[in-house]
Amino acid sequence: MKSFQTRTCYLNFAEHLQNAWNVNFIYGNTEEAWTESDWDAFLAEVAAFGFTNFQFWIPPTLAKPSPERERCIPAIETVLRACHKNGLTANPMLAVNTFGAEWYFACPSDTRDRAMILELWSFYAERLKEADIFTIFPGDPGGCCRGGCTHKTYIALAAEIAHMIKAKNPHMQVEVGTWGTPFTGWGEDMRPVKDWDGTFAMLIDPSLADPSVPCHIWNGTEARASAAMQDLLSMLHLFPKDTAFSINAGFNPDAEPIGGFEGLSWAKKVAKTHAVNSWDYSASEGELICYPHYRVEKYRRKRRMEMGATDYTGAICYTMSPKLSQLTLYTAAHIMMDPDRDAKEITAEFTKLVFDDAEIGPLMEAFEIVPGWGYEGTHYNKAELLTMLRALKERLILSRGKASRLPIFPSVDAYREDLIWHAECFIELLSDAPDREAMRQKYYDRALSIYKSIPEAVDERSRLSALGYSKIGEDIP
Repeated sequence: MKSFQTRTCYLNFAEHLQNAWNVNFIYGNTEEAWTESDWDAFLAEVAAFGFTNFQFWIPPTLAKPSPERERCIPAIETVLRACHKNGLTANPMLAVNTFGAEWYFACPSDTRDRAMILELWSFYAERLKEADIFTIFPGDPGGCCRGGCTHKTYIALAAEIAHMIKAKNPHMQVEVGTWGTPFTGWGEDMRPVKDWDGTFAMLIDPSLADPSVPCHIWNGTEARASAAMQDLLSMLHLFPKDTAFSINAGFNPDAEPIGGFEGLSWAKKVAKTHAVNSWDYSASEGELICYPHYRVEKYRRKRRMEMGATDYTGAICYTMSPKLSQLTLYTAAHIMMDPDRDAKEITAEFTKLVFDDAEIGPLMEAFEIVPGWGYEGTHYNKAELLTMLRALKERLILSRGKASRLPIFPSVDAYREDLIWHAECFIELLSDAPDREAMRQKYYDRALSIYKSIPEAVDERSRLSALGYSKIGEDIP
């Protein structure tokens, strides 16, 4: 089976995903912010694992003209330099029409809003000339159903922006995302709210929402998914010839090819003329609770499914906890290089290289018991999980002092101690009578204390994350 040529490590710098193991990029005045040497060390790790491209989300907070936006440009340039120093292509990504920490969804049909959108893209196209790939993202957050906007509005807008980027930077490749049902948040994919003003707050206001539409996005029907992709095919000529498109195996949050939401046949059609990448965000990690993920079997299944359907050029491995997700990152990169490899063997290979103990990798499957986005369940019961977690903790303790043969950021010792911390928490949560409120507070203090010094995100995600961590193990027999 062929390998994926573009192997992308993706980090989301968004306001609602800050945590002790993330970049915390936009808050440069906090002690958690990364230095230039941090970026160099992290991207050296990414390259050593086998990735070729580093993709990062520039959050809506940095969309509006502001001193904060200007302040972050040198920081982004640091990331670009570190990518190139370590042999990686640099790939910023922006939501096409989302502005501010409040997530205002600008309407391309409104003259003032359209000017905001074009200023945003013109600014970053001018200032980030060292980038190699620029990704246009449809929404989540983002999109529009005001002013007659539909999925075709997004296609036309993306084509216009793609030509703007290429005019300013002929060397750059543009990637256009399709993401949802497709395209997330555009037209009837957006929850209908009477007299919607474009604000996220109004979109999720329960007093205004139609109870038959449970989510503010992901409401596109199978017929709409088909129509949107057919329209994309008919409008491909509008884009620069080297434009790439990210098209998932399925048009749903977990990117599964179910019924009329199947995307592989459309990817095959687009691949006849353009590069096609997979962007199944939730395959490797969700975006609510930070823990040491182990989704290696799912990830291998997805990569084999795609490569068996058509010539996918690239795929991503997403994490919101790069200081904690090294096993996932290593395994995902190696599966991209060889989708036929046994995933569990790769995990054993990783921990042999890092901790001089091949048994640690397979034991980390005990962590993959957290309900949430992308989770597929576990076949272990509590007794089996506790046995695995206790063995994992013991082996990690015994590995103290061992030197890693792979570069590990921030250090192998920090990574080991974080794994031990989570193992101890999971053991407590799987006990007969855990103090779940105490565990909620313990997790918040360890993982989310940054929100004591920065504003809570508009969707208050951190509070949900801590609550979710405290409930680990509740539903396992």
